[in-house]
Amino acid sequence: MVAETPSGIVSGFGGDCFPPLWFDKDATKSFELQVEEMVFAIGTAAACFRDAFRTGRTVFDGWCDAHAETMRAVTERSLPRLLAAFGGGMLERALLDATARAANVSFSKGLAADCFGIRPGRIHPELAGARLSDWIPAEPARHVWVRQTVGFADPLGREELVEGVWPDDGFPVAIEDYLADSRVRYFKLKVGNHLERDVARLRAFAALAERYWGDAYRLTLDGNEQYARMADFESLVDAIESDANLATLWSNTLVIEQPLSRAAAMSADETRGIRELSARKPIIIDESDSDVHSFREAIDVGYRGVSSKNCKGPIKSLLNAGLARRFTLRDPGRPMIVTGEDLCSVGVIPVQADLCLAATLGLEHVERNGHHYHKGLDYLPPGERRLALARHGDFYAERAGRIAPRIRDGRFAIASLQCVGFGFDFAPDMGARDPIELA
Repeated sequence: MVAETPSGIVSGFGGDCFPPLWFDKDATKSFELQVEEMVFAIGTAAACFRDAFRTGRTVFDGWCDAHAETMRAVTERSLPRLLAAFGGGMLERALLDATARAANVSFSKGLAADCFGIRPGRIHPELAGARLSDWIPAEPARHVWVRQTVGFADPLGREELVEGVWPDDGFPVAIEDYLADSRVRYFKLKVGNHLERDVARLRAFAALAERYWGDAYRLTLDGNEQYARMADFESLVDAIESDANLATLWSNTLVIEQPLSRAAAMSADETRGIRELSARKPIIIDESDSDVHSFREAIDVGYRGVSSKNCKGPIKSLLNAGLARRFTLRDPGRPMIVTGEDLCSVGVIPVQADLCLAATLGLEHVERNGHHYHKGLDYLPPGERRLALARHGDFYAERAGRIAPRIRDGRFAIASLQCVGFGFDFAPDMGARDPIELA
């Protein structure tokens, strides 16, 4: 994005991967069609942001109009609101980056200096008169615990690795490798509405984690929209609570992430089940967090938190954190929670901007989803790989001939992300990339 500011013409950047079957979980759609629709959402958002900023105004004022218009235009084509949030979020990140660069400040310092003009009460009446500094730490986090995703297909023990199927490239693959090599102690475990299989996998994971950490590990359980009714998920919880082998795992479970499909997640029919289970473990929304008002509506239904993902829009995450604080102050015995997720975002721009947001919010741990499925920064031009290592050497390291994010004692070091802009210290070489046609 190129923005005209009082300081002159400034470029800002946003980036992301195109994950299949997340923004839209319609399994009848081919990956090619899903990519086409993601590109359409980004192109639509670009047009809406151009219109919203034809005259000079604050980032927040223009964003309010552009966000609303992007939602209208994308959903008018019968596409999910979450996809509209993705399209708008891409432009929003580039706009925030450009504005911070124009002011020669980092993202967090830009927030502190009110460079973006964010007025929380305009979106949420409960936050009228509030300032972001009421809930954003004075100093962003310099380290963050990695919460390693344990997907349905991810091998747990090294004995599950089949030669020729999984890479032997000097990087961790099995969860046991992450425990032994990277000393990871936070996890995100997927469950899939197959009771016996889910319980067996949880037992296997618990035995492995406890062999390395005893009771000193933590996790979230991700229902991943696999359940149509809370009663089905409660059956899993009942099975966990009645299994002595899972006592430590359940005690160490921090939150339950969106068990219900987005079609049912906000249903009044499920409110009682959501409230009752949230009294045992906090339940948060993820895929249902599709608009700026979604978390507020979820609180009324009985949820106790929300995920932060740059792909859903950083300004929404900032506002959601304010709602979490406000409702926690109202009822300290029922605290609201914001988790950090990265949806397999890659370096440099996507993962660093996402971690920059997490650091600014003061989040203690962030999901690290699927980074062992791609080869670090190999997809970038060689010059950019070397720049990433030179400018962000706390976050990246060279290993086995590859530059990739480095986990040390279970954490990412991210102090270098507090540079001018939105978490990355140099501009990408757009001439070294292949352009695509925006719809």
